[in-house]
Amino acid sequence: MNGIGVYAEEDLTLPSSRGERQRSIEFQLNDNLIHVSACLNSTTVSAVLDSGTGGLILDRGAAKRLNISLASSEQSAVGGGSGPQSLFPVVFADLTFGPIHLNHTGGFALDLGPLARSAGFPVDLLLGEPIFANQVVTIDYPQRHLYFGSGAPQVSGNRIPIEIVNRVPIANVTLRARPDSAPVRLRLIVDFGTRHFAALIGGKFLKSTEGKQLLEGAQQQQIGTGTGGIVMGHEVNISALEVGSRSYHNVKVALTTGVGAFESDYADGSLGVPLWQSAVVRFDYARGELYISEKQ
Repeated sequence: MNGIGVYAEEDLTLPSSRGERQRSIEFQLNDNLIHVSACLNSTTVSAVLDSGTGGLILDRGAAKRLNISLASSEQSAVGGGSGPQSLFPVVFADLTFGPIHLNHTGGFALDLGPLARSAGFPVDLLLGEPIFANQVVTIDYPQRHLYFGSGAPQVSGNRIPIEIVNRVPIANVTLRARPDSAPVRLRLIVDFGTRHFAALIGGKFLKSTEGKQLLEGAQQQQIGTGTGGIVMGHEVNISALEVGSRSYHNVKVALTTGVGAFESDYADGSLGVPLWQSAVVRFDYARGELYISEKQ
């Protein structure tokens, strides 16, 4: 990745007032996704801010529309869904989002059509780790406002240490399947793209005694749509989920084998938007800190 510069001066047609555009922007919450605008090669595109994406992902249809060339070397993605997930390296000549200006930055092109159809709006671009890497990012869900650096509302209270692994934030949490169950420690991606459940959990947890108990009697169903299409799994309620200093009780989660990243060694699943959709969330990658707090 090449340098992150200062904010651009051109009109980005972002959904915010001109006086605010340098350090903050408004967003729309569509299907629990943070829907924003960005400027790619002087063209406004429909984007989603996604902490669970470890880079910049461009829709292949948008790449064709914008005459952005795809490299011939095809790679595989590990997103949700069982369909083909082919990644093609691309270079973003000029990308501006809020105060962030990226030049000649590497990313990937992927068919984002399944995600867009599920969400109900065009998704040209997923904005991941490069947006969070070099500044504190604060998301005010109640006010639908996104802040970069200073000027954000003050948040305190539930400080959650995070580790950046494969360019995504990982938090250690404690799950209790039933009131009398033993606590289980899990490593979950803090993911703005996990829309409908407090957590998605897969991997080794499904083979554990607690996981098998939760699966007993649960009916398989569609639990979401990822970049690879429909994600199948089991919707269950757990007794408690401890995240930082806060304990959430009677939590709806989904158990699934349909997300490739959860079958790896670095993450057991993901934390989702229902945990913080009425709160303010602040990411500080440099300090390894996440805050989820009500506004003060």
